[in-house]
Amino acid sequence: MRTAALPPIVAAVVALAVSGIRRFSALLLQSPVSLPPSERFTMYLMSAQFVAFVLIYGLVFGVALGSGLRDADVSPTSTALATGASATVAFLVGSAAVLWYLAPSSGAVLTAVFSLGASLGVGIQFAVVAYAGVSIGEGRRDEPNPMAA
Repeated sequence: MRTAALPPIVAAVVALAVSGIRRFSALLLQSPVSLPPSERFTMYLMSAQFVAFVLIYGLVFGVALGSGLRDADVSPTSTALATGASATVAFLVGSAAVLWYLAPSSGAVLTAVFSLGASLGVGIQFAVVAYAGVSIGEGRRDEPNPMAA
């Protein structure tokens, strides 16, 4: 059994994007640009949350599912652990960068503490999504395809 390489890589990129998306409102409020009306501002925030949902449960799940379908040697457990670890580190780095941008006067330790809890939660979420994707792909690979007959 081996670890699939693509899900952890995709998870790191998605987690980096999600770290900014989750703090999108704070970034908009701190930016020097003029703010849109409240209705449009709410629409922007909800759209950003939807994009994060699609990235996590669409892209990461789809890549993990594809890995499970293609390769018989892929281990769901090791792939999930690698995916969760890469997502945790990427989200931690992204969150620390965003928090440092928003409040540069706060210390590095305070920024790391604020980022750490959310990063662990995101890592667990990505690990569960990757495990489910690889496991479902593994189960479907073993089933006979009724369309091929």
